[in-house]
Amino acid sequence: MNTQQTALLNNLKIIKPNFHAFTARFHNKLAESDIKMDYPAASYFNEKSFTLFCVLERIIKHLNKPSSVAPFLVHHLAYLKNSGATQNDITILSDAFYETLKEHLGTYFTHESQLAWRDALNFFEKFANNTLFNVSNVISLQQKIQQKQSNNI
Repeated sequence: MNTQQTALLNNLKIIKPNFHAFTARFHNKLAESDIKMDYPAASYFNEKSFTLFCVLERIIKHLNKPSSVAPFLVHHLAYLKNSGATQNDITILSDAFYETLKEHLGTYFTHESQLAWRDALNFFEKFANNTLFNVSNVISLQQKIQQKQSNNI
């Protein structure tokens, strides 16, 4: 397990005893945002908070094995697809989650854990955008050569 995983799991241990408060805060952030997708009511969020915690914990425990995380994430991303999520919604979800962590963890949201969560959420955004919208930030060598030639004209 790498140091980022350790930081993420340590944050989850802090959040776990009061995860209902965390999910309520996260829901409030979504309600205040410009999110377009349909998302569950606060009561449903509260009811499913333990499931969300388990999903997070499992993903984090396997972050260093993307091939084992990918099918699990694809399964859970189906919910976002069925909820009408847009690419912008994926960013809003990530940002709201990060802000919720920041507020909920307070002084326990160290520089190390901030970087770890940013990396994890960046992975989530890229993976979700690729899976749901077939958008990738990876370009082929041929595309890179064509870009370079276009810029030199």
